Amino acid sequence: MKTSLLTPSLVVAALAVGSMHSARAEAPPAIQLQAGGPACVAGEILVQFKAGVTDAQVADAFRRGGLALKKHIHTPAMQDAGLIGLTHAATNLPIQAAINAVSHLPGVDFAEPNWIVSSQAESNDPSYLDGSLWGMFSDDQPFAIGPAATTNLFGSQAEKVWAAGFTGSKDVFVGIIDAGIQFDHPDLAANMWTNPGEIPGNGVDDDENGYVDDVHGWNAIGDNGNIYAPGIDPQGVPYERDHGTHVSGTVGAAGGNGIGVAGMNWNVSLISGKFLGQNGSGSYADAIQAIDYMTTLKTRKGLNIVALNNSWGGSAFSQALLDAITRAAQANILFVVAAMNNSSNNDATPVYPANYDTTSGAGYDAVIAVAAIDQFGNLASFSDYGLTTVDLGAPGVGTLSTVPPNSYALKNGTSMATPHVSGAVALYATTHPGAAAAQIRADLFTTAVPTQSLNGITVTRGRLDADALMSIAPTTLPAPAAPANVQAVVISGGRVDLNWNDLSGDEWGFAIERAAAGQAYALVDTVGANTAAYADRTARPGNTYYYQVKAYNPGGGSVYSSANAGFPVSTPVVTLPAAPTTLKASALARGGITLTWADKSNNEDIFQIERQTGAAAWQVLATLSANTSTYADASTVKLSTYAYRVRAYNAAGFSAYSNQVSAKAK
Repeated sequence: MKTSLLTPSLVVAALAVGSMHSARAEAPPAIQLQAGGPACVAGEILVQFKAGVTDAQVADAFRRGGLALKKHIHTPAMQDAGLIGLTHAATNLPIQAAINAVSHLPGVDFAEPNWIVSSQAESNDPSYLDGSLWGMFSDDQPFAIGPAATTNLFGSQAEKVWAAGFTGSKDVFVGIIDAGIQFDHPDLAANMWTNPGEIPGNGVDDDENGYVDDVHGWNAIGDNGNIYAPGIDPQGVPYERDHGTHVSGTVGAAGGNGIGVAGMNWNVSLISGKFLGQNGSGSYADAIQAIDYMTTLKTRKGLNIVALNNSWGGSAFSQALLDAITRAAQANILFVVAAMNNSSNNDATPVYPANYDTTSGAGYDAVIAVAAIDQFGNLASFSDYGLTTVDLGAPGVGTLSTVPPNSYALKNGTSMATPHVSGAVALYATTHPGAAAAQIRADLFTTAVPTQSLNGITVTRGRLDADALMSIAPTTLPAPAAPANVQAVVISGGRVDLNWNDLSGDEWGFAIERAAAGQAYALVDTVGANTAAYADRTARPGNTYYYQVKAYNPGGGSVYSSANAGFPVSTPVVTLPAAPTTLKASALARGGITLTWADKSNNEDIFQIERQTGAAAWQVLATLSANTSTYADASTVKLSTYAYRVRAYNAAGFSAYSNQVSAKAK
């Protein structure tokens, strides 16, 4: 992601009292402010400054709170909402003391701990093997559905929906806010979203959505697109925390492919928002960024994201996290969440995000909290409940689904119940295009089947019934009008700019397609509604291209409009840029390191700065515009030594690296 900081003057104000640092960890150190209380990240707080905050007020807050700026979180979703962002800071004071010191200062809206949440799955139970997919089974009424031995009164009734021909659509998207997903799993690969506007691995935000190399989603822990990063287990086998892959399979493992399992949707588009580490926990700061990523994809790229699956939770309230969920709700995205595994009443003992309500900010409550039931219709022994805070039940015991690497496993938990509901929401969206999130929620609740074990302890007093939900009369939505006067102009060997006239008032976005001479058209990218221009940075030098554009909404797509009245454009041949030289690094007196270099190329598009700490791998630190020859690294830790190198990039590729330099931060 492009890390947007505070305004330059406010960064100076922050740096005047504390160094910035950006070291990230898969497993943040945890503490408890009170014995038996919720866990938070040691030595960190989140501060929301007010829109009119001054430099002096920021500096005062940093001094009083003993703060050092770790990162100013200013996601594209925050930018689009006109917000100044959220400050993620380290503190040398006890956490509560730091919060008390800054909370009531002028210019501060609120301050809170960086709480930690965990996934909500219990250990695998092989004894459920014979009923591995019971959560998808139906009651076989009024006649038998599916293969023999697939009957269960308390299943989601998904097999009835499949038998009626409803197996999902790739035009419907579900965001998985969780651990990473094995995107190449044999049962998931066909349903993983691939960002057509990104060139994988080039370190460039090709589609300019605010995120670099987000090919299958976003990793908020590492601020990169690496959603699947296997570690090594004690037996030497590579693995990624399996929780995100498991819930993904319940939402959308490919069906009818003769292998493994089938998800609620045989066809769907899954997007990863990774924020849980390999220990199964994650911070609110990272959860906020993962949620905002999905909101941005819907608003800026026009993706039909109907739900976010959130099989995680904790016991600490966070205004910042609620604000992020509300931004998603305002974008018409439902927030389906695990009720938690504490065997307790959420009405009496709140848990989050299950107990959030977005009504005041979005006009409706987008949060759907899900309890777990077993194959006999009982509330699972571990499941939370609540007459006013837990909405419905779904299968969550003995759930077989996908896990890395290329395997399957049984799991129990409200984590497993939640994706059954997210998957049902996605199925509903395929036959009810354009249905508002509030309407989907209402229909989901109305069709819940009364269940004795849930009576008096959940909002609906019932469990998920996908067949009843899908039996609600399908709706239609007219496709939008086609754009007109599409123009394509070559800017460079790796860039073609398009613009058009938007003649529709009800599109959700526009799809841009491209064909090389003699080849079929393929999707280049999508953009959001009310957009009339796009820069194609995936064009390659020395090619002849045809372009076409259509408007779309959940009801379908318009006819295509050809660019330049059907005439092609040709990109010039481009040579590699020359490598920068004479790189130098100088430590600043108040923290930070300044880099300078000689620009030896006249055809670069960007410069890429890389940094290494100790024996760690090189990491991309920053991407800078052409004709730049200096950079200030403010994300250093006092007395730490850093190595740097720089290279240039254009459509032909990367130059060689500059010389390497090192400097020690003061």
